[in-house]
Amino acid sequence: MSTDPTAPPASAEETAPRRPGIVVAAPVLGAMALVSAWTGWSGLALGLVAIVVALAALARLRGHRDLPGHPRRGPVAGLALGVVAVGIAVAVEWSTLAGAVTYLETGSVRTLDECMRQAQNEKEQHVCKSQHLDEYRARYPTEIDP
Repeated sequence: MSTDPTAPPASAEETAPRRPGIVVAAPVLGAMALVSAWTGWSGLALGLVAIVVALAALARLRGHRDLPGHPRRGPVAGLALGVVAVGIAVAVEWSTLAGAVTYLETGSVRTLDECMRQAQNEKEQHVCKSQHLDEYRARYPTEIDP
């Protein structure tokens, strides 16, 4: 047990095992998802990615009991933020999702007039224009395409 007095002391980084990068990525993605959840679809996609990354990080940490501190805190936070972001994004896009479900459930094709009459906001009118683009172009040739 002789120690060499000329040898440099071991730093804390060399002695402590490193955390996997996915552990750090989970809460970062969760925070990004929460910030972008108000945009709708991109927030929904990023929220789902945050959930998957957080679950993967938790699975990876299952075998690493030797990490100092609370290594599961980050992935759990990322998972929670991702779930909240998905909830907000679904609430933001609810009218579009409900309109798509209603459109699929009716089974009958609506005309542009029917679709525009039933549209409750500009977003739904945009969906109508997109679904009936050829008819819209024929009726309103001077209008800008949606």
